[in-house]
Amino acid sequence: MSNPCIYCNVDDYDIIAKNDFGTVFPEPKPLSKGHVVIVPVRHISSFFEISDKERKSLLSLLEQARNELKILHHPEGFHIGFNDGDVFGQSAEHLHIHVIPRYKNQKLELDERWGIMNEAE
Repeated sequence: MSNPCIYCNVDDYDIIAKNDFGTVFPEPKPLSKGHVVIVPVRHISSFFEISDKERKSLLSLLEQARNELKILHHPEGFHIGFNDGDVFGQSAEHLHIHVIPRYKNQKLELDERWGIMNEAE
């Protein structure tokens, strides 16, 4: 049996915002205060395979998440990104878009999710 998808099994209590095609909730392993992910409702691995309606809905949630994070946490800016397909030795999974608030004088330390490996590896 394969591992259950963490993005398909989100507790409604954790959802920050949603629409018919996507949800916004806190990243389980945040890289900064307020780090959230935007996930399509449909289990799909590639941004380039989603429908036009899904894409527009996810982008609407992206704008909503950015606006709410600006009000709540006052970041200087944002790092927004996602991995698409089989990258960094990780198999493709459920598409998710990271919205990472950036703060003045805060170094962003990426990890293995972004292809960054420890020197010891």
